[in-house]
Amino acid sequence: MMDSRTVVAIILAAGQSRRMGPVNKLLMVVEGVPMVERVLLAIQAAGVEKTIVVTGFESDRIEERLSGYDIEFVRNEKFEAGMGSSLAVGTAALAEKRFDGILVCLGDLPYLKKDSIVKVIDAFNQANGEKIVVPCFEGKRGHPVIFPSRYRENLESLEGDAGARALIQQEARNLLELGLSEEGIIRDMDTAESD
Repeated sequence: MMDSRTVVAIILAAGQSRRMGPVNKLLMVVEGVPMVERVLLAIQAAGVEKTIVVTGFESDRIEERLSGYDIEFVRNEKFEAGMGSSLAVGTAALAEKRFDGILVCLGDLPYLKKDSIVKVIDAFNQANGEKIVVPCFEGKRGHPVIFPSRYRENLESLEGDAGARALIQQEARNLLELGLSEEGIIRDMDTAESD
C-alpha cells in the first residue's frame, strides 16, 4: 500500500488582475461561484488537510468571501511585487507546521477539478514525496505544483513576479512532469475575453 503524505496548500490570491481592468477577477462568478472559491472547493474536495490563502489586493473582500471555510489567511503587504513575494509569505506561514509537501495553486483557475489535484498528490506519494510534481496539459505546465518540504527555504526566499519557475528549472533532476488530460490546470482568466 502506498504511503500517504501530509500535503498543505497555498492558494495565491493576492494579485491585482491588471489585465481585467477594474474588476477583481478572483471574485468573478463562474458557474455560480466566485473563481477563488471554486479553486478552494476543489482543493478541499481533494482532501488537502490545511490550506493557506495569501491575499493582498482587496484582501478584505476575498477574506470576507471565504470566511466560512476552515482556512488560514496570510496577507502579503508587498503584493504589488508579484507572485514570488506572495509565495514567500505563504510559505513563511508554515514555519511551525509539519508536512511533507507544499501544494501551490493559483487562485484564478476556475475550471480546476478535484481529480486533477488528486492525481498530482498521488504522483507525489508514488515518488515517495521526493519529487517536485508539475501537471502538464498538451505539453504546457500548469497548477497545482507540489514541492517537497525540503524546498521550504527556497520558496521563502522568492521575490518579484517570477514565482517558482527558476527553482523548478534549477531542480530539473528532481522534477516529475505529470501529463493530464484536464485543461483546467492551465485555463486561467487573465483577460475578460478568456471565455
